[in-house]
Amino acid sequence: MDFDFRAELKELAQKIRRDPLLELFEFEMGDSVPEETIKAAEARFGTPLPTPLRQLYQSLGSVNLYWCLKSRLDERTRQRITKRHTNMISDSGLFDGAIRIVALEDMLFDEDFTMPQLEWKEGEEPEFDFAGTVYTDNEFSRMVRHFDAVDNYYAMSFIVQPDLVDWKMMFLGGHWIDADYSRVTYLEDYLRYVIATRGSVHARRELFAEYRGDRREPLRYDPAVAAGVSSAPSDK
Repeated sequence: MDFDFRAELKELAQKIRRDPLLELFEFEMGDSVPEETIKAAEARFGTPLPTPLRQLYQSLGSVNLYWCLKSRLDERTRQRITKRHTNMISDSGLFDGAIRIVALEDMLFDEDFTMPQLEWKEGEEPEFDFAGTVYTDNEFSRMVRHFDAVDNYYAMSFIVQPDLVDWKMMFLGGHWIDADYSRVTYLEDYLRYVIATRGSVHARRELFAEYRGDRREPLRYDPAVAAGVSSAPSDK
């Protein structure tokens, strides 16, 4: 992966700290994952990680970064900011900016970061067509692994397809279960968008929340597109 996400995160955290309008609540990166741990996880999972994902976990184990508009801003300033930068304010969680990269073992094996398996009567299980391929509801659910647990409503998740060189990603809503309202993308493109928009929750919704967006070509990183939805906190 030709993108140093760890270095970019550190720089992003510094920018947020320096911004007079923002408050950085938390910034923490977990230690990198040793090669032997990754290999053991792959063997247990039964599928090798795509190269970009493997490289990411070799550089950092997890991420927690959260920011909000400062609560002590006077009302006039707050109204001016929200009018000029409408995509700064999250309507789904406590934080306006959130990046929560799940640890490798949790992402692959923890039931909290997968979609639930439901019991269906014979012949009644619905089907879901993802990117042109039809799966039963539980087949598709087993393919999903939540990677960036943004908040209690949204998550950016991998769709594990072992026959592909890279796994596509979807922005799931509805408390991490609504999969029919997302544009798909790939890991490096997603991480570039996250940095370019300072981890804004609303900006990610603007980028990826599109009904049956999986039927379109994956959204690749475009600086102009990122700038169009980017939160620009500095009130200059």
